[in-house]
Amino acid sequence: MSTEESSRPQQAPEEGNLRYAAYANRFRTILRASHRYIAYTSDIGESFRPVAHPYLVTLGYGVSWAYLLCDVGYASWVVKMRNEGRYKLGLLPWQPTPEENKEEAVKYRQQVGNSLSETDWRVQFAKRGIFQGLASMGLPALTIHSAVRYSSVLFKNVQTKAIKTYGPVSVGLGIVPLLPYIFDEPVEHVVDYVFDQGEAFYRKKLE
Repeated sequence: MSTEESSRPQQAPEEGNLRYAAYANRFRTILRASHRYIAYTSDIGESFRPVAHPYLVTLGYGVSWAYLLCDVGYASWVVKMRNEGRYKLGLLPWQPTPEENKEEAVKYRQQVGNSLSETDWRVQFAKRGIFQGLASMGLPALTIHSAVRYSSVLFKNVQTKAIKTYGPVSVGLGIVPLLPYIFDEPVEHVVDYVFDQGEAFYRKKLE
């Protein structure tokens, strides 16, 4: 072994494991972000509305709604499994599920403060559905549709046919990457507030 190699500090196995865990977390974050943009397939189709066949636009909406339903269903399933103490990290709906664990269920409810949206899958379904409906479908569709429509007016008198035709498309496509940054956080805050107030009112009535 060379002097240079022997002088290097030895890395503890724990440090190596932590480093790989950090890389895995970053990869998962990137993967989740890329999945998030599937919800905007309808908005990409909406951007191409001036030049694309209506069936393609409709197909884009179909993909977005399929993503929305899968996301809402999965989030509700996770809440149900956690509330029963059966959820394990990385568990997927089509995989065999562990037996119900009452101790884990109690521990989970304590962690989330017995929040209805985190313990009742039906409340989670409604909450997640409203969030996705607003942040992924309603507001983005309105934004892209308006941007394409009004930019078409701006490009109306342009002499170059390609710019006149694809200018509005470019405007719509340029907005799509910004959509999660524009809508996700504000919509999430509003939905959280509404459900928190609703839960407080519900619990007050039970007293």
